[in-house]
Amino acid sequence: MPVDISFITVNYNTRQLLEELLRFFHSTPLPFSFCLVVVDNGSNDGSCQMLEQFEGINLVSIQAGENLGYGRAINRGMAAVKSHYVCIMNTDIILNRESLVALWDFFEGTPSAGVASPVIMGNNHRIQGFIFHPGILSLYSHTIGKIRSKLWKVRIQRADSPVRVPGVLGAFFMIRRAAFSNDQLFDEDFFFYYEDTELAHRYWMKNIPCYVLPQVSIIHLGGQSTSAEGGKLFQQSRRIYIGKCHGDRHASCLQQLDRIRLWIKYFKYKLITRIFENKALRAKHDYYARLIELQEKHGKI
Repeated sequence: MPVDISFITVNYNTRQLLEELLRFFHSTPLPFSFCLVVVDNGSNDGSCQMLEQFEGINLVSIQAGENLGYGRAINRGMAAVKSHYVCIMNTDIILNRESLVALWDFFEGTPSAGVASPVIMGNNHRIQGFIFHPGILSLYSHTIGKIRSKLWKVRIQRADSPVRVPGVLGAFFMIRRAAFSNDQLFDEDFFFYYEDTELAHRYWMKNIPCYVLPQVSIIHLGGQSTSAEGGKLFQQSRRIYIGKCHGDRHASCLQQLDRIRLWIKYFKYKLITRIFENKALRAKHDYYARLIELQEKHGKI
């Protein structure tokens, strides 16, 4: 029998964060039926044993046995349960009852809505850049992207009713399951990064209405620095997204532009670290040096 909302998350060695989510659902009364689906991508930090300790919530634990990546794991979770709505979320979020109830009430009262999100805040309580920009200009110009992001943030801050947006990205959002055709929500050509951007582009093209609820918010703890290997994967996923949604010509042009940007950043931090001895600056230099090393090794990023 389907529940009202299935909350689906992917765990890969994030035991402490996952435990906080489990404690929230264990202790928080909610006005709808739900299940929490945890797809574990082969964690080795004791996460699986910890899951066994939680009873009293409708928990569905799926052991993938390997690292499927994010989108494939979410698709696996969606295929395992039936629900009227699906909430896609990272483990590195801090939930609150007010936001979940507001989303439930909004969807129940707005039959046309296909996607919705609360405001996504960082742990500094500033709005993160979670609004999807469908145009190609933001990819060519970081300045244009920053301006568009700022304008959306200002609009959301000033709003007192749901704001329709092109799409939302990342850490937490809810969908009306009937608005999407099957259980494979994410494109499985993406291992990690940009699978949410491709999804937002797809439902924007299909004119599926997406909203942000400005009166409620959740905290996303992400934004930590990544490794050079992670940076390489980010660029690979970005190229796949651009090719799928904007064409191979733009993918090729932006790949070359990203290479130029990478070398500029490398030389910038190389120069700065010769003048100033600073641990953070040195880490930036080493990060871009490692990215260039991977580029030379594999011929492209």
